[in-house]
Amino acid sequence: MKKPIVVLGIGELGSVFARAFLKNNYPVYPITKETDINELAHNIDPELILICTGEADLQNALKDIPDKWKNRVAMMQNELLPRDWEDHGFINPTVISVWFEKKKGMDSKVLISSPVFGKKSHILAESLALIDIPAHVLNSEDALLFELVLKNLYILTTNIAGMAIEPGANVDSLRRNHLQLMRDVSSDVLILQSTLTGRVFDQTDLEQGMIKAFEGDLKHGCMGRSAPARLERALQLARELDLTMPTLEKIRKNA
Repeated sequence: MKKPIVVLGIGELGSVFARAFLKNNYPVYPITKETDINELAHNIDPELILICTGEADLQNALKDIPDKWKNRVAMMQNELLPRDWEDHGFINPTVISVWFEKKKGMDSKVLISSPVFGKKSHILAESLALIDIPAHVLNSEDALLFELVLKNLYILTTNIAGMAIEPGANVDSLRRNHLQLMRDVSSDVLILQSTLTGRVFDQTDLEQGMIKAFEGDLKHGCMGRSAPARLERALQLARELDLTMPTLEKIRKNA
C-alpha cells in the first residue's frame, strides 16, 4: 500500500491532481476549510502534500502546513516564485508549473507539457501521465526558476494586455495584431520578475517560450476574470519595489 497524498484545496485543478494520484494507486486525503489539518497530521504519514489553493490564499496555506510535513510539500500556483515559500521553512519543495487548465463542466485542456522540479517530481509526472496530461521533470533549480518566470510572463502579459484590446481577443490575435503592446506589457512584467528573483533573464528566450505556449491553444482567451486583480497585484509590488511600470499604469488608467 502506497502512502497517502494530501491535497490542500479541492477546486478544479485540485480535483485533476486527486484523480491522477488515485489512478496511480495513492490514497488521497483532501483538506477543505472544515478539515483540522493538525489532527490529520497526527493521524497520517503522507507521501506528499500538494497545495492547490489560489494565488491569493497561498501564504495562509503555507503558514498552516505542520512542521512535520514541510519536507514533503508540492506547489502548483500561478504567479509563484521562490520568495513565496522561502520564509516558511520548507525543505526543497516540489514545484510544478501547470500548463493545463480545468474549468467547471469541461475536461482538462493541455497547452504544453508541465515542467516539475523537486524530490517528489516523479510522482506528479507519472500520475498526470496516467490521465493523459504530459509533464516532464527538470534537472535544476535554475531551470525551474526560468519556467516559473515564463509562466508568470504568459499569465500576466496575456491577462493585462487583454484589458487593453478588443473584448474576447485570444492569444493568436494578441501576437498577430497587437505585438508591440504584447512586448511592452511583457517588458514591464519582466522587470518586475527580475527584481523579485534577483536574476536577469533572456527576453528573447522567454518570448519564444511564450509563443510556444500560445501555439498550444491559439484560441485561448487573453483576459480572464482574474486580470484586474493580477494587474493590481503587479502594480502594488512595483510600488513596493520602487519600479516604474509605464505600460501597466497606462492600462489601469484606461481600464
